[in-house]
Amino acid sequence: MKKARFSIGILFFICGLNFATWATRIPDFKAYLNLSDAQLGTVLMGLPIGSLVSLPIAGWLLTKYASRWICLMALAMYVIIIPGLSLMSSAVALFVGLFFFGMAGDIMNIAMNTQVVSLEAKMNKTIMSSFHAVFSLGLMAGAFVGGILEKEQFTPLAHFINIAITNIILILFSFGNLLKDKPVHDESNPKTSILNLGPYLIILSIIAFCGMLCEGAMADWISLYFKEYVTNSPFPITIGFSFFAAAMVFGRFLGDRISMTYGLSTILTLNGILVGIGMLITLLLSSTYMKVFGCFTVGIGISTIVPLIYSQAGNQKEIMPSIAIAGVSTIAYIGFLLGPVLIGYLSDFMGLDKALYLIVILGFLAAIISKTWVKVK
Repeated sequence: MKKARFSIGILFFICGLNFATWATRIPDFKAYLNLSDAQLGTVLMGLPIGSLVSLPIAGWLLTKYASRWICLMALAMYVIIIPGLSLMSSAVALFVGLFFFGMAGDIMNIAMNTQVVSLEAKMNKTIMSSFHAVFSLGLMAGAFVGGILEKEQFTPLAHFINIAITNIILILFSFGNLLKDKPVHDESNPKTSILNLGPYLIILSIIAFCGMLCEGAMADWISLYFKEYVTNSPFPITIGFSFFAAAMVFGRFLGDRISMTYGLSTILTLNGILVGIGMLITLLLSSTYMKVFGCFTVGIGISTIVPLIYSQAGNQKEIMPSIAIAGVSTIAYIGFLLGPVLIGYLSDFMGLDKALYLIVILGFLAAIISKTWVKVK
């Protein structure tokens, strides 16, 4: 089981690495294509649309192939698409490239979380949060490497080719130890449609959507906020995102242990409250140190929302686990990709400092929904 756990962790690391690789180069594409915030937001819509389109495709794939082969297919898509993004010379072309990037990410997201649920069943314990911590480590690594390569004046093409090669090397080391599960076949249960999740899973999906939307918005916009609105700071503009990402890793590594002690509703409610309060601290207080503390608090709040919900979805009995995860994770992942888009449009309309209040609203909304409707199944 240790080899399988390590290999599945590699998949989560790759997924975080790939997303951060793209995210670190967004300013380059914005400048190269001369895009406004709203225009950039329109281009970024390619990601969530691709993710949404992949929803029924992922459900069908789960009925035909083992999840490890779906992971391999998603990795092959990544290896082709990532370098291809750097060759896009127009907003329309970049939109199309991001559409397929979103498809690859969502298919990978569904397949690797299915692997985790299968491993949880074999180990008879909750370990989902630790894998999402590894995803956050991938985000941190991607942001760190991207910053170095950008500073060393690597072109996006050279940067993206190196990351694609890294994908290939990592999957060669991990694929053989992934769980050899089977395609989904369950004739005894008619509720197997990915589009028929039922009210409880829909509620969980909405909370996960809020959490992932806030995560995506923080990842893409908080550094720009520090650049434009934090004056006389002794730190680099990435300090807010760095502490946010560190908090995500810290919270997720502790998340599995916390989930064994407290109820799901209690944890998710506290998560939402921390997100809302943390973002209010960041936006309302003038001290740079307090703003950084606010970002850290937001990271702690977001950290365990999605892994706890994925684990809950995979362990309920109303619909097959792999189908439940596919539906819930797709809705959540759309939130992750939609967050930067919404912030972009709102920023053009009212300014980035006002647009980021969306995170406050969604944090408290997630807390209210969790307190009111979430029960342990």
